[in-house]
Amino acid sequence: MESQTIQIVSPTEQGLERSKVEVAPYEFTIATRAKWEIIVADEDMTIAKGAFEKIRIREITLQHDLLALLCAFSPHALVSVVRVGSGAGAAPVEVDRCIKVAYILGQETGEIKGGDLLGVLNVLPIMFTREAKKPVAIKD
Repeated sequence: MESQTIQIVSPTEQGLERSKVEVAPYEFTIATRAKWEIIVADEDMTIAKGAFEKIRIREITLQHDLLALLCAFSPHALVSVVRVGSGAGAAPVEVDRCIKVAYILGQETGEIKGGDLLGVLNVLPIMFTREAKKPVAIKD
């Protein structure tokens, strides 16, 4: 597997920060066992039909080597969860992560309330193959 140098772009209080990292494509095995984590709003928000917003959610902690995939079904009448994040930039699968925000798309106009179920994550354990190479930070 051929490695390459990329830049990880993360938000900071001073603006965007770019870190150079040497990476290679991962190969991994997904386990046949999985679990569900629920994505729950942690604030009230008004959403407009077609609007793309970031909303705080109840924190979800994922241990390293777990892969989170959004469930295709949308349990909320007003929004679909497009993606989730730490709110602090890149969250690589080889380290523990804390999901704090969801990026949502308004299907209809209305009010989201704290405690609303927004979506579901399918969480699957993965095992890297012996060919996997962990990313290496490159100093300028």
